[in-house]
Amino acid sequence: MSYKEDPPTGGGIPIFGKPIAEEVIKFRITSLLWMAGITILMVPMATLVDVPISRWFFHEPLPTVVGQTLDLSSYYAHGTGVFLILLGVIVLAPTRRWYVPRLATLAMGGGAVATLTKMFVMRPRPNSLNLDVASYDYAWIWSFDWTLDHIANFDASTRAFPSASLATAAALTAGLWVVLPTGRWMFVSICIGTMLQRLACGAHFVSDLFGSASIGLAWAFVCFHPSLLGSLFDKMEPERRPRRRRRAYSNPNFRVTNKPDPKIELPISEEDRFAA
Repeated sequence: MSYKEDPPTGGGIPIFGKPIAEEVIKFRITSLLWMAGITILMVPMATLVDVPISRWFFHEPLPTVVGQTLDLSSYYAHGTGVFLILLGVIVLAPTRRWYVPRLATLAMGGGAVATLTKMFVMRPRPNSLNLDVASYDYAWIWSFDWTLDHIANFDASTRAFPSASLATAAALTAGLWVVLPTGRWMFVSICIGTMLQRLACGAHFVSDLFGSASIGLAWAFVCFHPSLLGSLFDKMEPERRPRRRRRAYSNPNFRVTNKPDPKIELPISEEDRFAA
């Protein structure tokens, strides 16, 4: 018997998306660098609206349900939330468990780079200012500690830029966008919720969050580019491509015919040989 496979007419959608190699090609790794550049250029522009937006969140508190939802979304960028997400990938998507090291590096590395950057930049947080009398000039209070003279008396209220939480969320979202494509918009929504939560609690200005997103996206570019850390993870992650015969049997348009395939030579039994 020979096996023929009709061209698919519809087919179902795989629960965890297409093979990872195809998703990375679609994602266009260089777009991460472009988005990182755009968001870092938004920092000086967003500084013009830093004080009005922070003042609005201070005088107009969010409804209780919305505030609780945003507080819950902030765990997306915490160590506990990252651990639960990675555990969920291992348990619920076992074929994607090989991508957990890359996701862990994205999350932890993005937060680490943001924390290192925070040591050199001194900027007050919105909740440490009197926003009722603050003017636009307060948003331009920037100072750089290149020699780390003030690192000994580290004051968190003067280290608003950048946000390590949002940098972690942005890098992790970029990784989950590729690894679990069916949940892309859910991950993006949670990342935006993390951003709004940092604004609502007065921990960061809008410009701080744009800079944080830039750091997270740039770190994601490093983890995906084949000339950087991407080559290391590519060696650890096998290609997720099903076997040809298994794909043929799983195809709803697959049919079996009784016509022998002339290319396949069937073995001759001993009885047939003597009969001949």
